[in-house]
Amino acid sequence: MLDFIFSTHQGAQEELLGLSEVFDAVDAFIFIKDNRGRYQYVNRKVLETFKVSLEGIKGKTDWHLFNFSVAKKMRLNDREVVESRLPTQQKIPFRIGQRELYHLTISSPIIKDDKVLGVIGFAVDVSKDMEERQTLLEEANTDVLTGCFNRRYLHLALEEQSKAFRSFGIPSSLLIIDVDRFKPINDKYGHSIGDRVLVDVVKVINRFTRERDLLCRYGGDEFVLLLPNSNIDQAYALASRLSEKIDKLSFKTSSGKSFSVSCSIGVATHSMEEGSIIERADKALYVSKKGCLGRVHMHCPDSRTIINCDHCDEEISA
Repeated sequence: MLDFIFSTHQGAQEELLGLSEVFDAVDAFIFIKDNRGRYQYVNRKVLETFKVSLEGIKGKTDWHLFNFSVAKKMRLNDREVVESRLPTQQKIPFRIGQRELYHLTISSPIIKDDKVLGVIGFAVDVSKDMEERQTLLEEANTDVLTGCFNRRYLHLALEEQSKAFRSFGIPSSLLIIDVDRFKPINDKYGHSIGDRVLVDVVKVINRFTRERDLLCRYGGDEFVLLLPNSNIDQAYALASRLSEKIDKLSFKTSSGKSFSVSCSIGVATHSMEEGSIIERADKALYVSKKGCLGRVHMHCPDSRTIINCDHCDEEISA
């Protein structure tokens, strides 16, 4: 069974045969291939998982066991081991039945008389670890109350969009959305009502945005909506629509009193101007907060001015 590696080992035949029992007892996929990637041995876990016999798999390659993507990764990995004569490790997604599981595959060269005869390796399931890591990552990047991304993630996403604009000219815009008079709502009706306001505002925003758009909680009652592949006109149109939808929200206090909310929105797009897109959107938002609550204002990349709504007296230099 392990004839392929017998020639590299000077120990007793019984000792080598004992390896088979050890390999079969290990909860991992163990394999031996020649230097052309043809299987010479696999342990019991491989045989049972893939429902093959040792005689049936011997001489076969990864192309017979896996789909094209997985087989290509494994073959490239084997070539690297043979050519470098060094161990390698990589995470490879295996599809077993209806499940996609990630396995950490570690491979090492089999060498005799300065010649690489093949590869020996094992693969262990690390799917649970990766899921737990992904959960921790999502928790680190997500606002607990609203479920949208947090400020930490915002800065990462902004940097990525900025690089895409500078390198390839891919447009992207953003909205800063601020819930008007939120502090008085909290003070007058309590934090539970205030939390409900934020959650419902986020629901409206998510309902009318694309899957690719990213909503981040920027501050207590302030949100930033990133709009990849959107120009300033598209962003302004969306902001106006969101403003109208949020205006229609209605809330009730514990005593049964109804009230509504509004949001002020600043709009900006990536441009070659100095300063960040956040700063430009914030300047547009400031016009609303200064005396035109519940309106949308836009930083125009051409004129470098804030385009005001009908309730504003005049344009303000950005």
